[in-house]
Amino acid sequence: MKYKVTTATEAHQIFDMLGIKNVSTRRQKQNGTQVYELPIQQMWQTLEPRPLRFACYRSGYVRNVSEYNSSPYQINKAIQHPPSDGHYYGYKERVLIPNYDERIVYLANFILKNYYQKPTYLMNDYVIKCLKEAYLEQNKTGLPFNEEEDKFFCSTDDVQVIVNGHRYNLS
Repeated sequence: MKYKVTTATEAHQIFDMLGIKNVSTRRQKQNGTQVYELPIQQMWQTLEPRPLRFACYRSGYVRNVSEYNSSPYQINKAIQHPPSDGHYYGYKERVLIPNYDERIVYLANFILKNYYQKPTYLMNDYVIKCLKEAYLEQNKTGLPFNEEEDKFFCSTDDVQVIVNGHRYNLS
């Protein structure tokens, strides 16, 4: 069973536990923008690791604002409208999230779903140990995880890669 964040307090606890930092500048804070940086880095064409960053805007948008993007892209849910006058293919309308607490919960769930619950990032034993310690420490404060369910942490022993239709075990 996958965990789903339901309140802003839980979102901030998850951010603290996973090492996600608020890196907003003073001006961004004055404008109502909050920027969060993940401890995960990605490499693109330059082969230089760049941190993943996401921003929540007062206007209701939530965007990926990582340095490797040529422009920030929206991660808000979208409604597809059918073709009509002036729109041959139809168009997508982004659903704005007007409340700060709802934006932070949406961002936390997006990050958990796309960066921590998929086996796309290999974590070494030290990182897994640190996450388990943080999990146990946060669980004392009442974070609602099931103690018997240890599926939140993945083992590096189970990693499989499929290349050109051939499955390889990386252990």
